[in-house]
Parts: sequence; C-alpha cells; structure tokens
Amino acid sequence: MRVRFWGVRGSTPTPQKENMGYGGNTSCIEIRTDTNQILIFDGGTGIRNLGNDLQQEHGDKPINAHIFFSHFHLDHIQGVPFFRPLYNPRNHFTFYFAGRRDANLVMDALAGMMANPYFPVDMSKLPCSREYVDLVEGTFTVADTRILVLPLNHPQGCVGYRIMQNGKVISYCTDVEHGVGWSDRNILMLAKDSDFFIVDAQYTPEELPDHIGWGHGSWQQAIEIGIEAKVKRIALYHHDPYHEDSDVEKILDAASKLYPNVIAAREGLEVSV
Repeated sequence: MRVRFWGVRGSTPTPQKENMGYGGNTSCIEIRTDTNQILIFDGGTGIRNLGNDLQQEHGDKPINAHIFFSHFHLDHIQGVPFFRPLYNPRNHFTFYFAGRRDANLVMDALAGMMANPYFPVDMSKLPCSREYVDLVEGTFTVADTRILVLPLNHPQGCVGYRIMQNGKVISYCTDVEHGVGWSDRNILMLAKDSDFFIVDAQYTPEELPDHIGWGHGSWQQAIEIGIEAKVKRIALYHHDPYHEDSDVEKILDAASKLYPNVIAAREGLEVSV
C-alpha cells in the first residue's frame, strides 16, 4: 500500500510562507491499495489538490474512490465542495462514516456546507454518482482491504481506522485526546504492530494543559502510544495552526530522540508499506 499526504494541518488552513515546508492544507490522506484502489481519508482542504491530481491521472476515464471521514468538524470536510471529480457524471464515490445512526445525517452534514447561503452549488445537484455507507464499530471489507473502525475520544465524536492488506497495516488516528480508558484502549488496538501509524500530535507537552477538552494530544503522547503499540513507523499529524515549520522541526527533533523512526507529515510526502 502507498500513502500520500494531501493535507496535514489541524483546525484551520494556514496559507502562509512560514508553513509551506510542511503545508497549510487541512486533513486529507490518500491510500492506494496493492491493486491501485483509491481510499481517501478525510476531506479537508487538501482534497482539492488530490482531486486535481486524480483528474490528471485518469483523463477521460472514470474515477472510482472510497472516501472515509473520521468526523465532521469543518477542517475535515471543508475541501469537499472543491473536489472537482464530484462534478463529473462519469465518476462514482462511496462515502463512509461511523457513529451516525442514519446515512441521511451524513448527507446533511456534507450538504450543509453547500447549502444556501454558504455555497452556490447544492450538493444534491452534483452530477457524479454517490453512495453513503454507515459504518458500525468493527471490521469490514472495502475494495481489497480489511478495515477496523473504532471510536476515539473527541468532542462530538471521532473514529480511527486500521487498514489491512496482505499482512501490512496502516493506522489512521487523527483527532484524539488521551486519558479516557475506552479510547486509550481503542487507539492501542488500532495501532498495534502497525507498519505506519498516522496520529494526532497537535500540541507540545507544555501546551497540552491549556487545551484539556479540545480533543487533541501532544507529540509526546503520540510517541508513547506508538512505542506501547510496537508500531514500525510513526507520522506526527494534524499540526497546530500556530506551529510554523520551525516549530514542527523542533517537535520532530525532540520526538526522534524518543523514537528514531518518526516523521512529521508534510504535504506531498508519499510512503510505501
């Protein structure tokens, strides 16, 4: 499997020169399976560039992709209206979500961004074909992968994903605050022995006490969970909007002293597992 980061910033886009090394777009990653199936996780502003790349790759051929949401806070969905493949009738997308009892709620959450007076195009008018799938906690099959979905501690709810194929594992655990028993157990289960662990590392340990209840963790907690779960490689993700490139470099330097096989996620980075 291959992972490509299209948006790595948390909370809000940060289009400023001090952040261009790691990128200012909000959460979005692309996973290509061993048979080149397209899995997309979250629809922050990074999904816009992903859409452009997919159009260039496919040309006149239809695009079929699976889009998963960790939750529906704005930084994880705000790029969806600008995902240009949605405006092509040849394309087909399946939207996945968890923790909602009715697929209509997901359609409402996404469509709300595109409703009057916020956007000129109503989502119901999009010409592509779409499906909406409500996931329950547990393991399911999509494309040619097995995916475990479990809830994580975050205001209004969030889920993490464990993507498994041919003995390889990618764990995607954005937006999680540590210290709640059930959630701590779930993140360990999602991360256990994974080849690549993509994890919330928004704050420094010094910043964390001022952000209790905000739904995020520190880079140090991310490393500690990764060590406990015996992961092979960690990607620090969901960088704080107030952290410039120099701050992320300092975080990465401190984290690598605790766990050498760690990276800070940046836009455009591709990792194979």
